[in-house]
Amino acid sequence: MEPDRLFALKGAEVLKRRRKAQKLSLILPGLGQIYEGRNLTGVSIFSIFSFPFYYWYLLNFPVNYGSLTLLISQALLYALQAYDAGRGKKRETSPCEDFCPAGVKVPSFMSLCEKGELEKAFGVFFLSSPFPFTLGELCPAPCEEKCGVLPERPLRIKEVHREMARNVLEKIEVREREPFFPKVGKRVAVVGGGVAGITVAYYLSSVGVQVDLFEREGELGGILNVIPDFKLDRKISKKEIAFVTSFKNLKIHLNREVRERPEGYDAVVLSVGAQRERKLDESLIKNFSGRVIYPLEFLKNPPHLKGKKLAVIGAGDTAFDVSRLAVRRGAEVVVIYRGESSQIRANRRELTEAIKEGVRVYTECELKGSKGRVVSFSCGSFSPDYIVPAIGFDVDRELLSRFEGDNIFVTGDAATGMTTFVEASAKAKETAYKILKKLGLKDRAWFTVDFYFPKPERSSGSNLFVASESSLCQHCGIKVKS
Repeated sequence: MEPDRLFALKGAEVLKRRRKAQKLSLILPGLGQIYEGRNLTGVSIFSIFSFPFYYWYLLNFPVNYGSLTLLISQALLYALQAYDAGRGKKRETSPCEDFCPAGVKVPSFMSLCEKGELEKAFGVFFLSSPFPFTLGELCPAPCEEKCGVLPERPLRIKEVHREMARNVLEKIEVREREPFFPKVGKRVAVVGGGVAGITVAYYLSSVGVQVDLFEREGELGGILNVIPDFKLDRKISKKEIAFVTSFKNLKIHLNREVRERPEGYDAVVLSVGAQRERKLDESLIKNFSGRVIYPLEFLKNPPHLKGKKLAVIGAGDTAFDVSRLAVRRGAEVVVIYRGESSQIRANRRELTEAIKEGVRVYTECELKGSKGRVVSFSCGSFSPDYIVPAIGFDVDRELLSRFEGDNIFVTGDAATGMTTFVEASAKAKETAYKILKKLGLKDRAWFTVDFYFPKPERSSGSNLFVASESSLCQHCGIKVKS
């Protein structure tokens, strides 16, 4: 069985059990909790709910303000215990999970990796995001910043799920497959085939919704398609996308730019990203005799760079993608940033790697003007062959304004502005759940269920790095609790 299907079916069973527990709690407070195995909680709720009524009975049911207060408080308790029964068991989570935007179940997939059950680990990851490999390559890993298991370094969490996913994807044969649940007569259009669009399309199509995914380019991936090869194994990434979009009820429309709301859909999702490049003040570069190239064009079609000089304006991840690619192609590169070093937006690992590779970074340095080949900055001058203004991206507000009416959902970077891949995927999963609620299908939202796998007694995985690194995870005192 496909690893994600396994957890989808298990998740559906959990949701079904929660529905039954909630119904039982409406019949008798605390009964739903007992049905779920939370006996102490159930008995406590029943006792707390019942005793005031017994006391009221002993007083011969007096009618006064105290009685009214009692009834109101008991009605509130009745509603809260029903909600509690419907939400199921909860557990303490580790700091790594709490600080992951997608809420990846780190201890669970680490346990399965330690046991050598990589396909199950792959499936568990899909509860949070359908990109275990891509995020393993590109995620800034805020989870690792909060890991305090080892005194000298954090656990290499993203490297573990990257290698776990690589191992599984290399073995998977991608072919068309049926959704996890019976198809329903609901149709959703997803406009934009980047990380967020693919995430929404995956979760919706997995539960039987008919999804049409529109992408204006010739392939899915969005900004992934301009990430340099030294940062992303494109072959495995494309196979991951192929697997994620392999449902028969997910139809992909490439080279289709959608500028107005498509008709005939129960919901429309806008996941067009933030890909409008901010432009430099033309007055500062109008006298520059070299060439000005903006990042997306540069990364798609880099010019001949051997022996050339490059000035990159800005200090985000895109700026360092450009600078590291240029250095690898033989250019001399300077990165110019007007803010302080503490304000650099790029991931610190990117900054460190760029400096190691020979990129010179100047902070508190602002572009002042240009004449001929000389470009003047507040910190000096430089004579580059190329200027790359990597000063950020904006959302196409004019496009978004064309989509009006009910059941329009904006997600990913189109909703928040430029973020990380993991944040875009997390936002898209939330959007998928909102749509299922709107369509009356929230009982199929298998990806909202939490599965916890305790730490095994011993490591048994055949992949030495994955097994040994995951064995270091201590689960930070996790205990399943009511």
